Amino acid sequence: MRSYYTGEIVYDPETKEGKHFQISRWGRIEYYRSKYEILDPQEGMDFLCAEKIRWDLEKRFLATAKKMKENPISVSNRKEAAENLKEYVRFSKAVNSKSQIVRNFLFLSLTKYMEGNQGLPISPCGLTSAAKGIIEIAVRDLKDPETRRAWAAAIPIFSGYELGFTMAGYCE
Repeated sequence: MRSYYTGEIVYDPETKEGKHFQISRWGRIEYYRSKYEILDPQEGMDFLCAEKIRWDLEKRFLATAKKMKENPISVSNRKEAAENLKEYVRFSKAVNSKSQIVRNFLFLSLTKYMEGNQGLPISPCGLTSAAKGIIEIAVRDLKDPETRRAWAAAIPIFSGYELGFTMAGYCE
């Protein structure tokens, strides 16, 4: 039997579509839709390639978070976290026409670090300005006003995250 990783796209036989696999905090299998619109073959291939890159970045984030938890003041670890932020912004801008991928990335790869003590995958310094543009990409094609407001509400989370580190002297 094959084991799956959180965030991996798996085929859900009930709905006959690819979904993101995730284990809930109660240990149950949950799925998140990976794409809401129908794609032609080229778009589907582009989407899966972008998801592969997103998944690789998430694994990199996990490795950096582990290092930062062990030694948060290490210069090399801080450089790696700053580089992760650059890669995160670069990735989001590259897939800017596919806002679902950016939403997947924000939701599956980043928010969990802001809620707990898992370590720091990306540099908090300058995160707010970077995240603002990324969230704008993420909400661009959402039609429902409630959903748009829910995503816009994420901006203060990023600001608070950065502010805490700035006040602690971590950022300049």
